[in-house]
Amino acid sequence: MIKADHKKWAEFVFDIYLRRLLKKSFYDFRIINELPVFDYSKSIIVTPNHFSWWDGFFIYWANKKLFSKKLYVLMLEEQLKRYWFFKKLGCYSIDLNDSRKMTASLKYTMDLLLNSNNFITIYLQGEIQSYEQRPVNLRDGIDFLAKKSKVDFQIFPVAFKIHYTNERLPILYARFGKLLNSKDVAVNPQIFKEEFINNLDLINSEYSTSNFKSIL
Repeated sequence: MIKADHKKWAEFVFDIYLRRLLKKSFYDFRIINELPVFDYSKSIIVTPNHFSWWDGFFIYWANKKLFSKKLYVLMLEEQLKRYWFFKKLGCYSIDLNDSRKMTASLKYTMDLLLNSNNFITIYLQGEIQSYEQRPVNLRDGIDFLAKKSKVDFQIFPVAFKIHYTNERLPILYARFGKLLNSKDVAVNPQIFKEEFINNLDLINSEYSTSNFKSIL
């Protein structure tokens, strides 16, 4: 597997690039509900929906503007080999076709959970799916980590949606789901799946709210 290799210079360069790219591509980036109250003594696994090529950029920018934690993103190994620069920003790999490498990736993730400053992003849909697709297909993984981790951690569902209006550029919306404790998910994995899907349903019904926080 490929481990993350954070570099300050890479983050500096990418911050400039991404800000320009988002400004060029979106009219606004809006958070439509309140931030959860984190327990900063515990690490976080954030589980966004996976609906576009942009997804990793969205969580990177949200972390930069709202959370300021050390970001890690689990990425398919074939993609990370192709876009090697992303490991300098915190991406690490998984190979779903190689059980040995997959085990190594899960062990690496559990090691990351030991540091309470870490913000670990896992796309459990595994492939791009529309936020309107039902049923939602989620891979196993969160329940395994919840049961096997040596420490408690927080699980943070996030939903993103791109919506086109009369403006030339679309608006990007984000909604935060209920913060879950790994202990609870270890006992009943269904509560995570229900909250993930519920948050997707709510972003579809609430995105047009006039109460939002802009981060672009």
